Amino acid sequence: MEYNNFFNTHPVFTIEELRSVVNSENIKSIHNNLKYYLNKNRIRSVRQGIYYVIPEGSQPDKFYPNTIHVASRLSKDAVLAFHSALEVMGYGHSLFHRFFYCSPDRKRKFYFREDEFICVKIPEKLKQKRMEMFGVEEKYYHQLSIKFTNRERTFVDCLDRPEYGGGIEEVYRCIEKYPYLNFKEILEYLGILNKRVLYAKVGFFLQQHKEQFYVEEELLKKLKEKVPASVVYFNSKRKKGKLIKEWNLIVPEIVIKRGWEEF
Repeated sequence: MEYNNFFNTHPVFTIEELRSVVNSENIKSIHNNLKYYLNKNRIRSVRQGIYYVIPEGSQPDKFYPNTIHVASRLSKDAVLAFHSALEVMGYGHSLFHRFFYCSPDRKRKFYFREDEFICVKIPEKLKQKRMEMFGVEEKYYHQLSIKFTNRERTFVDCLDRPEYGGGIEEVYRCIEKYPYLNFKEILEYLGILNKRVLYAKVGFFLQQHKEQFYVEEELLKKLKEKVPASVVYFNSKRKKGKLIKEWNLIVPEIVIKRGWEEF
């Protein structure tokens, strides 16, 4: 495959991706060709080993690559997660300049122009059970194939770490855009993670949205069987709130009343 054909189908790419499709096994030749296209302003570098394509007719200094594309190539096994997964699925509420991806090994934060890219380590329970790809889907997003966590895994992950979902208000606003939830998959994922506080958080959220997601009492009963024996906080920073006894969960008043809906 000639380089221009490759560029037309890979708006952001790694050197490994390029090597897998070009007809040259000579790495020196590939580097020479990359240098040629860099000098021609056909491509530019995100960082070592990662490049983005300048579309024909665009001004190189003014063109900015798709940030989801960039995040998806920062690690060989990158999976878009948390708020970035919500964006990929079309459920994002607010515009963010922070992008999240999962990888087996934590990597340093990366800054590209005004955007921040954060790697979140895959939960150990998934790694122990060799289920790192649980709830992971793949699709073409603006011409580039990317991996991302699906609705159910993203839902649980964002309740677990709302700071990666843009804060609890943003998480609520995004999840409330979901057309439905697969409760069987949610229960399976909760079982894998085995964190009782998550059963309480998920149960409380679903009880709040019982009508929207057609939540049956039988499901809430299953979740209540797994809630912590002692009181836990909805917010990891242990903010003051009201104790919801049936979930043994202290929830901030603004979450209970969904106070942001007033604005």
